[in-house]
Amino acid sequence: MKRLWLLLLLCFSFGTCAAQIVINLKSDFVKQFQDSVTIDATFRVDVYSAVHPARQDGDIHVAGTAPEIGLLAVAEVMNAKTERNGAVKTLMGAKGSGTPVAITGAWRIWSEHGGQQEYQQGEDVPVATSSGEAHVFEIHPVSKVDGRDVSHTLEPIPGYTYKEAMDAFQLYERTKSQISEADGMVTISTEQAGYNYTQFVAKLLSEPFDMKGGKGVMASVLDESGDVLVTERRLVFVGGTPPEQILQGKHKGDAIEVVGIPRLNLKLVEWRLTHQDDPRCKHECLSWNIPYEMIVAAVTDENPRGLE
Repeated sequence: MKRLWLLLLLCFSFGTCAAQIVINLKSDFVKQFQDSVTIDATFRVDVYSAVHPARQDGDIHVAGTAPEIGLLAVAEVMNAKTERNGAVKTLMGAKGSGTPVAITGAWRIWSEHGGQQEYQQGEDVPVATSSGEAHVFEIHPVSKVDGRDVSHTLEPIPGYTYKEAMDAFQLYERTKSQISEADGMVTISTEQAGYNYTQFVAKLLSEPFDMKGGKGVMASVLDESGDVLVTERRLVFVGGTPPEQILQGKHKGDAIEVVGIPRLNLKLVEWRLTHQDDPRCKHECLSWNIPYEMIVAAVTDENPRGLE
């Protein structure tokens, strides 16, 4: 807690962030996952939600943890009612069994459900009593459960109203943060920020490139009218999923309309730490707004028109 109070004092003293959530990650974890789309986790299932109706997002939320994560985590299967490999039944059956389930999917660190508290990676994780328990780590979306492929669930959610791109990206872009590193731990102090499942147009600024567990691409973010909201962000695509398969046929200059989920960009976290004395940072990059990227969870239009 001493670290938390010191960070809060710095934030309020210098006006760099209104810190509500403090996330302490192992430096080795940041390095390991900065260019990885996914994580393979041996997941302890503590509790799960009902399958949400489509109007609420269509997910099932499974709370627990894994040694590969070292934090309370929630794994989310998209479009859970359409899952056809018995994966959801497997997750439900593992509740409290003491037998972990192998889960693969996009790792996601974000402050949407963090509450006002501090998180320390590597500490013992008590058994969760609710799938809605405060957390900052997710496997979302899940692409494989117990060796069974559920990548077909990364599709548009019928009946769900996606977040508006303008509202969502304004929130992402203005979310404050403070980054530091000491004793083998990277600390990100930030604010609560929501807006899952945001629909936007991505104009590709690069050719797709390989990442561990999938693909990445640099893109500008546009609204449906073609107005640029964000000049450049990295988008990540889970390997073998419908969005990643569509991306493989795209090139620099192409546009696709997608549904995305924000997550911390660990590559930018690492860059800011290693370049904090660089003239480009002016000794301020550790207090720039939160470094984030977008997980592409679905493609809603492979060839959006009227953007010229």
